[in-house]
Amino acid sequence: MRKFAYAAVCTLFMVGFVLAEEFTLQISKISEDGTSVTGTKVAAPGKGGKGGKGGFGKGEEVTLKLPSNVQVFKGKFDADTKGFAKEGDDLKLTGLKAAIAQAQNGNVTVAGTALTDKDTLELSIKNGKPAAKLNGKDVDFTEVRVTGKGNLNTRVTTSDDGAVTMVLITGGGGGGFGGKKKGGN
Repeated sequence: MRKFAYAAVCTLFMVGFVLAEEFTLQISKISEDGTSVTGTKVAAPGKGGKGGKGGFGKGEEVTLKLPSNVQVFKGKFDADTKGFAKEGDDLKLTGLKAAIAQAQNGNVTVAGTALTDKDTLELSIKNGKPAAKLNGKDVDFTEVRVTGKGNLNTRVTTSDDGAVTMVLITGGGGGGFGGKKKGGN
C-alpha cells in the first residue's frame, strides 16, 4: 500500500509539473468580462508540436483562463539569451485589453508615436516622391508606419491549472510597437 501511495504522489507531482508551460500565442480575442483569451497556440521551431514534427505549422486553437492579477509586459528579444525578456512596468489586464484592441484595429505611428483621433495625417506624392504632413507640418515619410489588423503576438506562461500567469507582448497586428526599423522601414 505504501508503494502505491508513493507512486500516486510522484505521478501527481509529475503531471502538475508537465501542465505548466510557456508558448507562443497569437491572441485573436478576449472575453467581454476579461476572464479568458482565445488564440492560436503556435509550435516553436524544433519543439515537436502536433504530429511530432518540428518547425512552425498549423497552430492549435485554444481558450485560456485569464485571472485578474495576470502580469502583462512588453517583450523584447534578447540576442544573448535567444529569448524574450520583460521590458518596462506591468501593464496589467487593462494594458493587455488595449494591446489586443490596437492589434485588431490596426495602427498608424509617426516617429514611433501612435496617432490619435485628433491627429490629421496627409500622404501625397510630390515630384514623384512620397511626402507626409502631420497636423499640417512636414514629417519624414520614412517615419510613417501603418500596421494592418491582426492578432496580438505574445509569449504566454501558464500555471499548473492552465491559467495564464504572465503575458509578454511581442508584437501587434502586422508588426511590432511602431517606430523605425533597421534598414529604413
